[in-house]
Amino acid sequence: MQHTGTLYLSKTKPVVTTHEGDFALLLLLMDNLGKQGLEPYRVRWTGPEAEAFWNAHHADLQPGAPLDVELSNVRAVSGATRPPMPELRARVVRMTLRPRSTAARQHPTQATT
Repeated sequence: MQHTGTLYLSKTKPVVTTHEGDFALLLLLMDNLGKQGLEPYRVRWTGPEAEAFWNAHHADLQPGAPLDVELSNVRAVSGATRPPMPELRARVVRMTLRPRSTAARQHPTQATT
């Protein structure tokens, strides 16, 4: 399954790892569904593009930061919380940081929770 759209960085801090020299960025993103609530996406991005994105934007990756994403291999799993809450997991194909609007800075969305 694929997903393309705007998601928001959660309060969970991004995790950067390297495995056998490969850079990996792990993010918990939220889809703000309005009255239906929030839908969590736990995403993984690997490789030089992910590392370049991290180096350019790590200071800007604050809770509520809007991100345009293209995701692949989206699948639903039981989350890591207790009690388990479902979450979507995916691999990042492409990600860009969107500028925050003035209104969003004054009135953060629910996605910052």
